[in-house]
Amino acid sequence: MAYLLGIDAGTTMVKAALIDEDRGAVADASVDCTVSFSDEHHVEIDMGLYWEACKECIHKISKKEKIHFKDIKGISISSQGVTFVPIDRYGRELRKGIVFYDTRAVSEARALIEHFGEDKIYEITGQPAVSAQLEAAKLMWIHKHEPGCYKEIYKILLVHDYLAYKFTGKYACVQPVISSSLLFDLRQKRWWEEMLDFIVLSKEKLPEIYRPGDPIGPITKKVSGETGISSDALVAAGAIDQVCGMLGMGNTHSGILSESTGSVLAIHTVSDNIFSRREAGIYNFCNAVANTYALISVCPSAGTTLNWFKDTFCEKEKEEAQNKGIDVFDLLLKKADQIPAGSDGLIMLPHLAGMGSPRPNISAKGVFYGFRLHHKKPHFVRSLVESIVYMLKSNIDVYKNNGLEIEGIRSFGGGSKSGVWNQIKADICGLPVITSNFHEPGCQGAAVLAGVGSGIYKNIEDGCSRLISLGEPVYPDKENQKRYEHGYGEYLRLSAIVGPMFE
Repeated sequence: MAYLLGIDAGTTMVKAALIDEDRGAVADASVDCTVSFSDEHHVEIDMGLYWEACKECIHKISKKEKIHFKDIKGISISSQGVTFVPIDRYGRELRKGIVFYDTRAVSEARALIEHFGEDKIYEITGQPAVSAQLEAAKLMWIHKHEPGCYKEIYKILLVHDYLAYKFTGKYACVQPVISSSLLFDLRQKRWWEEMLDFIVLSKEKLPEIYRPGDPIGPITKKVSGETGISSDALVAAGAIDQVCGMLGMGNTHSGILSESTGSVLAIHTVSDNIFSRREAGIYNFCNAVANTYALISVCPSAGTTLNWFKDTFCEKEKEEAQNKGIDVFDLLLKKADQIPAGSDGLIMLPHLAGMGSPRPNISAKGVFYGFRLHHKKPHFVRSLVESIVYMLKSNIDVYKNNGLEIEGIRSFGGGSKSGVWNQIKADICGLPVITSNFHEPGCQGAAVLAGVGSGIYKNIEDGCSRLISLGEPVYPDKENQKRYEHGYGEYLRLSAIVGPMFE
């Protein structure tokens, strides 16, 4: 019997799952990490917190399960993208890590656009939007504002790379994570030297590029002593969190669409080709499965909008949920389930944090339209959830209209835990919706890559077939589906009418 360790390093939480090679998840744990805001634009983290959180997760799992940690054969990492730290030749951080949603590099992002043009950047990197959040712009900022630090840089490490270094002592990055850096030529699968020249960065200061599942090396004896894991355990290159989530849902070939509804709505599908329409706002990433790409759409206003509604209007429901010992979102959705499909004509545009794919507009705002005296609070909750799913459908339509077949939806994230929400997805999109039997598909996807790298699985498809367990499909209700055809049309019409007001 062999075990695998899948790690998922998010921005404010690190999760880990111990996976039996055939039976799936045995135990999991999580540890919070705190980012620091010096002002609204500067967001940083002590990168050592991620490593300490990894070790604490391993310690928690060892307390839960009386297994021999010497039987862990492989480790891999799912991580956030863009967050990075510069280190010196001794592996010491030269400054705090800069978190992905830090926006200090506005003028630098503008300089990239002026020099290269957004169309060329999209052609080379597959990234449709150049923003202050991206790694290339932030490296320019360090070069300008912290020249001493920039001069001392030995390696630039993203979160995946940093943890891989801590485990193995080797400098390794992986294609899906660096896909969003603006430093990587997506078609040629190598560093984009013209960009490196422009930001005055030698490629020797970047780690060696690996494919997901490639073996990086065994863990160090020091890490073995600290964790109890055998020094023979092999660390395999991982992937960005959304790609690992795709793997954890068995989304390995075209025809499947996976979506994660958390704070944001992220939509993913597999394609043999790079998506070429920049205006649709679809991001291209190297995928875990060789010779394919992960197409990812992002809508920033999803769970954040529902959370805003809960905090602004639902004090009574919070108290009721606490008294009943249930989650307040479960209570709100249960009441919303009593409202007819289409919310009796109430429509929402949920863009409180701006609008993402397929019509990106950071200036977009939220709108409730069509409410009258008979509409009550559950109408607004249902309308809000429906609007998030309308965004999902609008992205599915873009994929379909560009020749991609979508046979079904595989859902994970917070929104997938609600049967009400999943039924609304099926009804609006007209597709079966399937969820995972394990609540951390990112860790599970990382475990698949660990199994491939350590030789336990022949390839990614073999690992997914042995490890991934999915629930029963939720099928569309035909009557509700007809109602939603009208509601979706009204949503698109409202978007077209109100959209110019956001400019």
